[in-house]
Amino acid sequence: MEADRRQLIFLCFSQFGVAFSFNFVNIFLPFFILNISPYSSGQTLLWIGAILGSTSIVTALTSTFWGTLTHHFRPKSLYLKGILLHGLLFFLMGFTTDLHLLLLLRILQGLIGGTSTIGLIIISSSSPREKVTSYLGIYQSSMTLGQLVGPPLGSFAAALFGFKGAFISASLVMFASLIFCIFYVADVPILPKKEKSSFRFYVDKRLLIGWFLCFISQLQLMFLPSILPNVFEKFQMARPVALKFAGIVVMIYTTTAMIGTYLWSWVSRKYGVYRMIIFLLSLGVLFQALLAFSQGIVDFTIIRMIQTGLVAVVLPLSISLFVSDLRGSTIGFLNSARFTGNAMGPVIATSILAVSNLPTLFLVISGISFVGLLSFKIVFKKE
Repeated sequence: MEADRRQLIFLCFSQFGVAFSFNFVNIFLPFFILNISPYSSGQTLLWIGAILGSTSIVTALTSTFWGTLTHHFRPKSLYLKGILLHGLLFFLMGFTTDLHLLLLLRILQGLIGGTSTIGLIIISSSSPREKVTSYLGIYQSSMTLGQLVGPPLGSFAAALFGFKGAFISASLVMFASLIFCIFYVADVPILPKKEKSSFRFYVDKRLLIGWFLCFISQLQLMFLPSILPNVFEKFQMARPVALKFAGIVVMIYTTTAMIGTYLWSWVSRKYGVYRMIIFLLSLGVLFQALLAFSQGIVDFTIIRMIQTGLVAVVLPLSISLFVSDLRGSTIGFLNSARFTGNAMGPVIATSILAVSNLPTLFLVISGISFVGLLSFKIVFKKE
């Protein structure tokens, strides 16, 4: 097996483990908080929001910093340390019964949440240039696969082993990923420093638009789960039935997102990254708007499947536009859009829905995406 393909396989396996563990835990974490909370139901809801959102928010703020560290330390060493610390923090959560301490542990996870950024840097540095786009797409698919299988297995583990056993199970997955990386992932050199990189980093319009494209992609992927009960209520489904069907809907559209990421990354090698982003994001804007006009859960799910299959690949395609400028700060900044989308997707969805309705929410997100599409066409047109 070629060295670059072996490198890709085991990096993807490790990021699958990271994504799997986080989604494995997140599915039962609200129930765990309810179980240990000494506060009223209203106060407990606030704690749930703070604890669930804290990791992604802090990770968005620190992702660029982790990318910058690759100019000073070996990327593989940073990568291994990040996975090890995540595994230890999951283990400690299993023995936590205080909400303040649990929030602190989640914030610490956000501070060391730059492992996916470093993985992107290792792949970009070790892959043949003609394969970088497709390799980044495969890497993204591995994380999407973790997001797909993590939730159902997490709820099953919590029911079977209890909350403590489920947390320990997540930590074991992280430690398994660590062992494979130690033996099978090759290191890459420390990234060269570039003069005045921080100044250019802040004034580059291309980079800002690239970040916005990544954010849009993740926003479209992550906004829906927080308002799924409202969607099922709109289609007059009883809550017990809706609860069971919600997991199926999420699994279905996550599957199409994973397939689309791999497929469109491969197609972009023939037609070019710029054209693919324009094509896919244009259709993504359209299908996002079509959600507002769905008449039943079946057509809603079909539209959602197509939409996620189109927009999921926009993030790795956008990052691949900047591979020629291989700076840890650049890739870290772009990858921070993933975590910002993770954090802001539910916040934007629930905030709009609190003062309006579902069609308005779908159209607003479509409008935000359309602004990103126009900005991209204007800034990158000459290229």
